[in-house]
Amino acid sequence: MTTRRTTGNSQTLAGHYLASLCQLINEDGRVTDGLLKRHGLSLSTLEQPGFQLPWSRAFPVFQELLPLAQDPSIGLRLGRQLNLRSHGFLGYAILSSRNIGEAVDLLIRYLRTRVSLFEIRLFREHNHAVIQIDEGVALGPLQFLLMDTLITLMMVCGRQVTGLLFAGEIRLAYPRQTHHQHWPETSAATVVFDAAFNQIRFPRQGLNLPITSPDPQLLEMALQQCEQELSRLHDTGGLIAAVRQQAREHMATDLSVEFIAQKLGMSSRTLRRRLTELGTSYQMIIEQLRRGRAVELLRQTSMSVEQIASELGYDDPSNFGRAFRRWTGLSPSAYRQQADG
Repeated sequence: MTTRRTTGNSQTLAGHYLASLCQLINEDGRVTDGLLKRHGLSLSTLEQPGFQLPWSRAFPVFQELLPLAQDPSIGLRLGRQLNLRSHGFLGYAILSSRNIGEAVDLLIRYLRTRVSLFEIRLFREHNHAVIQIDEGVALGPLQFLLMDTLITLMMVCGRQVTGLLFAGEIRLAYPRQTHHQHWPETSAATVVFDAAFNQIRFPRQGLNLPITSPDPQLLEMALQQCEQELSRLHDTGGLIAAVRQQAREHMATDLSVEFIAQKLGMSSRTLRRRLTELGTSYQMIIEQLRRGRAVELLRQTSMSVEQIASELGYDDPSNFGRAFRRWTGLSPSAYRQQADG
């Protein structure tokens, strides 16, 4: 299996995903051949095994495809079309796992062999398992399309390996759209929009749910191939993911760009430049993290506003209050009161 990549550490996605989107649009009677040709691409090129497209090249193609589709629900449709077997050796590894916990661990480790636009983490919170999905690049206007696709895909794959509809909670960090009213893959779940983070949450014992067709021999073969893919990509998970990780670890102590840059082995000027090239900024990443963490602490703990401000790295609680009003339109106390009500 050959993987082509133009730059060693750029964010990429498998060409197959873009080809699948084009095929859906073609089925609706809107031809994508000319659009692809303008970008030096074709369906046959995108469908080549192992073909990886740098995000800097894929982003403008997606931007032009979205209005061409004329269908706000195209992300949901794309997620339904991409079953496990369309994800190469990663799909076969998940399909032949022993249980959901093992399958999620494999997804987290090897997702970047297929797409490196997202950072996925699994953690335990009280009696729940939480799969959190963060943007590895600034998705901008493509957030609805790509997150709708990913969530639908995960629901489809979950049902494929367990035979069950997902019945936990899905939290999405964007507003509800009209097309979300008919989302059969989430019909047994609770879906919360405008949340702090994109998360899939379910009871911890769900990690032990058995896969319907485990296959140790297929799993071993698929893992060997995934490791080879990972080795070829030389991808450490992306700069934005690394910044987020360092910022999470040092949120209460030092969130200066100089400190985080030093932790990542570069100058603050280089860090700012590279983040700009990825379509985001250091300040934007920190604000997203602080907003999400603030909402979690206000909703889920009894910590005082002053304690939360300190936890988020604010020396002055009034600065936190002003920032929180800018994010939500409410003071931290009013937000907590509203959430409790």
